Amino acid sequence: MPTRTIFKATTTAIALAFAAAPVTVVTTQTAAAQQDASYSTEELDIFTEALLQVADVRQRYSTLVQSAETEEQQAAIVEEANTEIMQVIEDTEGLTLDRYTEIAVAANNDQTLNQRIIKRVQAMNDQNQ
Repeated sequence: MPTRTIFKATTTAIALAFAAAPVTVVTTQTAAAQQDASYSTEELDIFTEALLQVADVRQRYSTLVQSAETEEQQAAIVEEANTEIMQVIEDTEGLTLDRYTEIAVAANNDQTLNQRIIKRVQAMNDQNQ
């Protein structure tokens, strides 16, 4: 994987995690995420794997959204991307959409957790080189 792609994935990992989940799910999970900010290494590894897959989906659909000619086409593409993102998360063994969203929100609010996830993203990207 090119260095530019690794850097981009690392620096935007948490933003992607937070933006990937539907807004309604994120807002309902905020309180739960703030109450339980301790996550095991294994759980964060699972989350990070899903996060990287979500980033791949978002990257694929980003080009399609930009090339759409109408707002309706853009909305349809975004809906399709969101569906695929939710499926990726739900297909990740040991992770639910609610838990993914909870961890993403917690990472957005907790810089220590954010750094733990970023280190995992970097390690997984290094393994895939």
